[in-house]
Parts: sequence; structure tokens; C-alpha cells
Amino acid sequence: MRTQILFKTQLVLIILLSFQFGIAQNIQVKSTPDEPGERKASSIVKLLGIPLNNVSVSVVYGTDSLEVKNAFILNKKNPSKYFETKASLKDLKNGTVEATVIFPHSGLEPKPREKIFAYGTKVYFSWARTHIPNGATEELTINSPVSSFVMPRPLTIAYMGDSYASGEGGKGDEPWENDACHRSNNSGGVLAIKKLIAERKDVAFDYVNTTCSGARVIDFFLVAQPVDPSKNATKQDKQLDIVKSWLSRKKYDGLDILLADGGGNDIGFGNLVGSGLLSFFRELRTDKALNQELNTALDNLPDVYESFMNFLNAEITPSKIVWMNYPNPLIGEGDRLCYQHPSACWGILENQIANEDWEFINNNIFKKLNDRVAEAATLHGWDLVDVSKKANGFGVCNCEGYFNTLGQSIMRQGDERGTFHPNVRGFKVIYKEAIYKKLDANVDAIFKDRKMLAIKKAKEAAKARIKLQNNKKKELTLINNQSNFSDKIKPLKKVSLE
Repeated sequence: MRTQILFKTQLVLIILLSFQFGIAQNIQVKSTPDEPGERKASSIVKLLGIPLNNVSVSVVYGTDSLEVKNAFILNKKNPSKYFETKASLKDLKNGTVEATVIFPHSGLEPKPREKIFAYGTKVYFSWARTHIPNGATEELTINSPVSSFVMPRPLTIAYMGDSYASGEGGKGDEPWENDACHRSNNSGGVLAIKKLIAERKDVAFDYVNTTCSGARVIDFFLVAQPVDPSKNATKQDKQLDIVKSWLSRKKYDGLDILLADGGGNDIGFGNLVGSGLLSFFRELRTDKALNQELNTALDNLPDVYESFMNFLNAEITPSKIVWMNYPNPLIGEGDRLCYQHPSACWGILENQIANEDWEFINNNIFKKLNDRVAEAATLHGWDLVDVSKKANGFGVCNCEGYFNTLGQSIMRQGDERGTFHPNVRGFKVIYKEAIYKKLDANVDAIFKDRKMLAIKKAKEAAKARIKLQNNKKKELTLINNQSNFSDKIKPLKKVSLE
């Protein structure tokens, strides 16, 4: 009798185990979030002859494995202890479907019965397939075994740069996001990052914006950015240090994408517009010594970029770098320089610029600057966002153009610093889509080549540290050269606005 009871008990266990094994085979976990930024999970679910439109698949999840397991036991389930996200289904045409869920995150608001779990949280989950069998009135649910993963950190983006990156000229109706740096949420980079967050719901992002009007590339890594080259007060700390502090504070173990521009202020552009109000350009064309200083600054840019890359790779080594060049505000309709069709929108400032000045600025400032950026992008492997011709036809001579005249800058933001910078419309049209496409492509590249990028980053970091040890004197020379050049620009008189 005892032998029979033992045999029956074993038989029941075998049947139950076989049933559970069969269920497990009907739902196969395909992927879970395990890389930075990932929030998508998927599984392959057998339909077993059930019509696709009669099947519902979801993920049940929470921080307590027992509660997730109990979610499928009628007398033990406690809905307040677990959460559920419904899957989208793709018919694989072989009696199975691919079920996909995106766990809610800061860029994807949770629906009822969903919850956002912070980076580093251990999440337990089980896939569930539900349908109502023919002739039945109650749902039948089968589920996979309970598994787990640790919620990965968001994909990180640092946004560094000067006035063309910060949004100078594009203040709009809202206050500056940062007064000292004239940092605006209307800037092209912020618009692009926000679109990326809105479009890529499968990815969780976090970003830091350190852009600052007037910033030189040396202010990214060598010196705290001064309010004025002749003063000791600073606008903000070195942009690279701010990014490092942000990563540390958030406990992020790496930077995925650096979005940046830079170089214009290293050849004096910001100070020329802000302090010289373009009188510099007239004197530059005729002053051979000052002209030589400009050419020297342009020739020094490759060293500035190289030094920045050494510091960057030695300290945070981003996986990808997306770099913007500069749009040209001097070109009006028909791709002609603005002096060829003066505008009714011009004020005293623009009318004081001689025809030869327009030609000189175009050929010796914007073209040469963008050439240096392109050369650096090729050398250092930056993914270049080429906006150099995106504003052609809509320069400062176009009343409905993409840039501010002096009068428009004063009217729109209360000072002259937005002169020759994009306006709200300009930042949107020139930058937003172009940057977004580059960012989106680089996100995909990071997911595809994560292991290869990790090896590459380690090698670059090691090489950069060695270079830094040998380049101390070079960094001091870059600072001194920039200071000397800025001192030569400063004394120039402003154009009379009366």
C-alpha cells in the first residue's frame, strides 16, 4: 500500500513537472535590458493554434521574486506588490510571435499598473500569455519562470560648446536656462536631444548641458571660463570637470556620447562680436599685425583640438563624439554675400561693414574655421554635423532669416551678444534635425558595437594618459597664446549706435 502511494505521488510530480516544462518551452525569453540605456525586453511565444487576435502577452515584474511568482496563483496574488506592462506582438508566421515590452523610464511615462525602476534596481519578471479558450468564460494564463536583471544606467550624453551651442541669440520668451552662459533650451543641441528622447522610447537617456556663450575650447579642459579675458571672475568651471562631476554624482560609469562644437572663440569670434561689435573686422582687414594674430590662432586650432582630445580620452573617453561646425550668417538670397543685397532690416552696425569686410570675414573667418573643424573631425574620428551651408539664403540680410542683426539682438534679449547668432527659428531649422539624425545613428552604433568600442576606449585612454604626461608645456603655451590674442582684441572701439 505504501509503495502504491509513493508511486502515485511520484507520478503526480512527474506530470506537474512535465506540465511546467511544457509551459516554459512555450515562452522563451529572448532579451532583457542589460546595456546602458536599454529598456526593451522581448520573448518568443508559441501560439499553439490560438488566433493571434485572441492572445495577450505581458510582463509581470517587481522587486520581490516571490510576489512576482505569486501573481499567477489565485489565492496568493497581491496586485499592489507587482506591476505589469503589456507587450506588442509581431507575428513570425511560424506559429510563434515575438513579444516586446519597453519598461517605463524618464522618457516614457508609466501607464496604470506600470512603474519606473531606478538605475541599479534588481527587477524580477515573468512573461505571461493569456487567452480565453473556446467555450470558456475565464482567461487561461501560462507564464515563464521568474527571472531577473539589474536595471542598467541611462545612455549618457554630454553637451559642450560655445555660444552657437548654448543658444545665444535664441532666448525667445523664456528666461535663460543659465544667465551667465546665456544657455537656452531653444539651442539646436537641446532641441535635438529632446527629440531623441521623444522618438527613442526604447532607450532611457540622461544628459548634462555645459555649453556657455564665449567659451573657447581651452575653457573645456584647461581653464575655468572667464567672464571677460581681462578679469579674474569666471562664468563657470571647466566644462570637462562639470561633466566629470555629473557622472560621479549620478554614479554613471561612463559617457556614451559627447555632443560639442568649438573653435570660434579660440580665434576671437565671440569677443569680436560682443566687445568689438564688428569694428574689429574692418581693422582686421587693414591691420597686418592683427591679421597675423588671427592666422596664428587658426594655425593653433589643431593643437587645441588635439590637447582637448588628450584630456577628454584620459579622463572620461566617450564612446562617440558628435561635433558641429558653424553656419554662415553672411550669405543671403541666391547664395550671395549680404552686401550684394542690403536689407531694410539692417541698422547702423551692418551698414558700416564695407563690401571688402564681408568678403574678408567670409573667406578668412567662417571658411577657414570650418576647414579646421573638418580636419579635426577626420583626424580624431568625430561624426561631423555639417551645418556650414544650412543657413545659406537666410543670413542677416534676410528680414525673415535665421540670424539676429544687432537691433534684433537688443530687442530680443536685451544686449548685443546675440548679433550674428541664430535666432529661435534659426536654431530649429539649422541644427535640430541634422543633430538628431547623427545622435540617433550613434545610439544604434553604440548598441551594435559596444564590446568593440570598450576595447577602443581602453586603448585611447591609455595613449592619452601618456601624451598628457609629455605635454604640460604645450598646454601652458596654448593658454598664453589665447590670452595674448584676446588682449589685442579688447581695446578696439565699439561702433557708434547713435
